[in-house]
Amino acid sequence: MPTVAELYGATSTINSRFVNDPNLAPEKSWTTELSAEKDLGNALLRFTLFAEDVHDSLYSQTTFDAAANANISRVQNVGRIVTHGVEMAFSGTDVMAKGLDLSGSITYADSRIRENAGFVAVPGDTIGKYQPRVPVWRATALASYRFTPALMASLGARYSGTQYSTLNNADTNGFAYMGASRYFTADLRVRYQLARQWTASFGIDNLNNYQYWNFHPYPQRTYVAELKFDL
Repeated sequence: MPTVAELYGATSTINSRFVNDPNLAPEKSWTTELSAEKDLGNALLRFTLFAEDVHDSLYSQTTFDAAANANISRVQNVGRIVTHGVEMAFSGTDVMAKGLDLSGSITYADSRIRENAGFVAVPGDTIGKYQPRVPVWRATALASYRFTPALMASLGARYSGTQYSTLNNADTNGFAYMGASRYFTADLRVRYQLARQWTASFGIDNLNNYQYWNFHPYPQRTYVAELKFDL
């Protein structure tokens, strides 16, 4: 449902303006999913087919109006967005070696704008474009190994393909302010049980120091240390 501010509120500054729209309609969608799972004993494998048909999606977008010499922000209804995709996921314990746990997933999604009376720059410029923030490919992976009952290490990885922030997909360079970029990052964590109530851990986020964006830059390589006491 659109908010009261989106329907009736309006704000403006010297170089920006928010335009309300009392005719905004609520989103309506049909969402379907079909999954199949296979028990592999010490692991589980899943395949999922999914689809979504959304009418009147609510999207907020900021564009520059040369005539007004200002950034104009507005919420608009997108006539119809259709998504089809498939996901494969795996999780298992003691895989290939005792103490080694593996999990991961890979997702393909084709999400495109099929109908839209509105536009960004010229009429029709959003038809057939990808839905903002929905990449075609995404994947995750996590490996954990228990060296001893007290010592465990894990390595995780995340990947996202190209994605857009604008309805007309004009922001082809996501590696900049207000952009949403593709990324591949890895995270490392080591945990050691010092005693029954004491636990120490050390981690490195974004181990490969990948520089990526989602409106603003994400943190680069980050070190984290923790000492925990349980009552």
